[in-house]
Amino acid sequence: MTEEKKENPMESSTPYDDAFRTMETKCDDLLIPFVNHIFGEKYDKRAVIKRLRNEEFIEHKNGSLEKKITDSSFEIIFDEMIKKYHIECENSRYDGSILIRIFEYDSQIARTDVEGDLYKVIFDFPNTGLLLLRKSERTPENALIELKMPDGNAASYKVPFLRIWDYSIDEIFEYRLYMLIPFYIFKYENELDTIDGNTQELSNLLEEYKKIRARLDKENEKGNLSAISLSVIIKLTHRVAYNLTMKRKNIQKKVGDLMGGHVIDLPEFRIYDNGKADGKAEGKAEERTEGIRIFIEDKLEDGIPEETIVEKLKKRYDLPEEKAKEYIERYRSAGEAN
Repeated sequence: MTEEKKENPMESSTPYDDAFRTMETKCDDLLIPFVNHIFGEKYDKRAVIKRLRNEEFIEHKNGSLEKKITDSSFEIIFDEMIKKYHIECENSRYDGSILIRIFEYDSQIARTDVEGDLYKVIFDFPNTGLLLLRKSERTPENALIELKMPDGNAASYKVPFLRIWDYSIDEIFEYRLYMLIPFYIFKYENELDTIDGNTQELSNLLEEYKKIRARLDKENEKGNLSAISLSVIIKLTHRVAYNLTMKRKNIQKKVGDLMGGHVIDLPEFRIYDNGKADGKAEGKAEERTEGIRIFIEDKLEDGIPEETIVEKLKKRYDLPEEKAKEYIERYRSAGEAN
């Protein structure tokens, strides 16, 4: 009888996309400073993140639909403002082709929350950014997506890039770009063969990761990094390095022993999710209600018809029609009272 080959949980066909999506989905304290840096925002702990559906259907020229999964699509509610964001993590060397895919995603995201009437329709495009992992000398700092209109006018929006090779460890901690740490090994990608075969180079790399580990612990102690996010970073640093160093066994083992040995095992984030469900249900309900209030007041201020707001509430927050109308009446009355 032949022994079946066991699956290695560390291996994945999309390890880098998975790592980015995990941090974006589970760790608000990682995502907020990342958004602040790449988009020039100034969000603090009051910011509320609402994750949006990340499955989009792209229509091809022949009419067929293809399901695509964006790396991240979310809204941030802050000081009675709501902004949409879309961030992609790209592990291929940049050649410009991803901009087409980004525009396809952005268009689909904009279609999910269309406003208008019989005479006008408004598509609300998200703020979009791109994280690049692999260095290329021809990679710009940002790109422009421009739409040429039938009347000769043009509309455009900028896509800022965050290129991981531009950031030292000191800068990563200065700007609290903790989401970059699992991908830090990419800075050494072109040198991995040399490092793997050189004892001193390997020792230097290991020493750098020891310092990263110690600094992460200090950030946790200072309250800049939650315990769950600390564990996520360490676990994903191990996983990303494991997949990138498949043929460099010395690096794989050394980094794995250092980072893997400290990982708190949280299968499917069961502990985290259960903790939120048990201890923060009330807080989540308050966040949802606050989001509904801001959404309604914003639409009423823009003069959007009530029936349109009702339909949007039903779709966005999965509310029954009567409940949606109840919310509208409550916040309209509150606004008139003020």
